[in-house]
Amino acid sequence: MKKIFTLCSLVTLSFFANKSNAQINANFDNGFAPLQADCWQFTSMMHATTPSGYVINGNGSAYSEPPVSSDSLRIMRTPFLDFGAVIDVSFAYRLSGNLTGLATRFIKLDLVNSAGIIVQTLDSFNISNAATTSTIYSQTIVVNNPGVYRFSLTMGGKTGAGSVRTSIDDLAVNAPVIGCDAVEVNKLLPVHLVAFQGNLNKNNKVTLNWTVADNEIANNFEVERSFNGRDYTTAGVVFASEKMGTENYMFYETTSGTDKVMYRLKMIDKHHEVNYSKILIFQLKSTITNNIRIIGNPVKDKLTFSYTSPATQMVDVKVYDISGRVLLSNKVNSLEGSNVISLPLSSTFKAGMYVVEVNNGIELHSSKFVKQ
Repeated sequence: MKKIFTLCSLVTLSFFANKSNAQINANFDNGFAPLQADCWQFTSMMHATTPSGYVINGNGSAYSEPPVSSDSLRIMRTPFLDFGAVIDVSFAYRLSGNLTGLATRFIKLDLVNSAGIIVQTLDSFNISNAATTSTIYSQTIVVNNPGVYRFSLTMGGKTGAGSVRTSIDDLAVNAPVIGCDAVEVNKLLPVHLVAFQGNLNKNNKVTLNWTVADNEIANNFEVERSFNGRDYTTAGVVFASEKMGTENYMFYETTSGTDKVMYRLKMIDKHHEVNYSKILIFQLKSTITNNIRIIGNPVKDKLTFSYTSPATQMVDVKVYDISGRVLLSNKVNSLEGSNVISLPLSSTFKAGMYVVEVNNGIELHSSKFVKQ
């Protein structure tokens, strides 16, 4: 995990009039009541104010009431946030005194769903005695399955040195605030499409695969087909499963034409809100001279390209910057024939020129693209 030793000055808890644009930025100066009114949750967490020795900055901090033991956890959870592929988390922490003997204190960071179940542990670490003075935690963390969760911070430890408290202050999480509960989340968010890709084999059989997060929001998917890029008709309907969280779907058909065929997903949630995917384009004629063709160059947040595979096999896909550094490396299952592959580009990709490379173990193909 990459350490970032920069912490901006956090002086207030800010919720903008449009909550979908607000991000977590809390200093705990006004206690827990205003936060709880905005759907924060506190379990066995205490609040200290000046002149208490447990305040880190300003007029207040959150802290754990001793004794802290392995079966006595202190937890704070934010409202629901919309997490992207990576997030920045920062806060200040400290111990009220030195730990002695076998005593330990730890901090654990998690993402939890609407049922309070942990879907990803972001980080967990023990606190050393060096933290008797204020210590800054600041990291950029990868989110395995982007979606809507509460951010959870847990403080705990083993018995011993029971009078030593852990204080937390100036918490910042750069994810937009969505709302208070799952019902509100479902009303505000469309179906979250994580990946959408497809394959065309030599017999003109098209196979489409897609993955969604927050599957419980989805009602059904209409697969729409076009031969001219303007007029779309429904090729098939796939109904959402009852699975919570991430789910995978597939659709296939044999198509005919003389040139190209295009597909997109019409995604309909349980509140009948509609959202569309990007368009996948397949070449029905054998007119492709380069095994890699960038789709939509220059690209924005996703790299989409077609790749003609001589057989069904796993291939290595890598993206390099102009200095030759590998910024992305994935293994992709390619099917015989034309494949359309879409990969999200994280915030580490700045505007400029890059090279995508596909290696099937025998042949290596590459193509340049521009990131906006």
